[in-house]
Amino acid sequence: MRRWPSNSAVDPKLAEIELLGQRCREGDSGAWSSLFPVVWPVLVAFINRLYHSLDEQDAEDVAQTSIEAAIKGIHTFSGSGLFRAWLFGIASQQARTLFRRKSAAKRGLTLLVPISHSTDRSDEAAQSPSDATAESERASILHRALEELPEDDRDLVHLHFFGELTFREIGVVRKMNPKTVCTRLTRCKAKLLDLLIRSNLTRADG
Repeated sequence: MRRWPSNSAVDPKLAEIELLGQRCREGDSGAWSSLFPVVWPVLVAFINRLYHSLDEQDAEDVAQTSIEAAIKGIHTFSGSGLFRAWLFGIASQQARTLFRRKSAAKRGLTLLVPISHSTDRSDEAAQSPSDATAESERASILHRALEELPEDDRDLVHLHFFGELTFREIGVVRKMNPKTVCTRLTRCKAKLLDLLIRSNLTRADG
């Protein structure tokens, strides 16, 4: 019997996603209908955390496109890693494509990267104009920092910090040694923090 990593069984919903994903891989077309309502909120939340500038409709569009891509490419899911990690990888690429397309059409879009704290959009309504401006400036700097990373490294950042996948889980889905994943993520974070320091964004009020 397939044994899932211990942390994937903590949340029953995530465990259900893994079981349904395995059924999809095995050719059970009906499993997709069962998977959709379970994975949808998880996938939309992941996309929302990735790109703060994408609105709810954008996030849902990316989620829909990602699921369609997953259905077409389910044969590429080996089953040796988490289905969720594989799906997040697809969503990360789809979201990046949409973000770049919208950025090219309209400058000023921002990317919020909550390395230590999660994003709660409900707080935005309570922000003062000055707070909103400061957040936008921080997000812009973080966005530029991520753009300086190689695309493969950005993918690792997305999966680890936003998808909350472990080094081992990322290693399985990306066919990498977990130690290599850890090393590369450490370097990525160091580079991002260096930019924060140079931009004076590490003070207590920032």
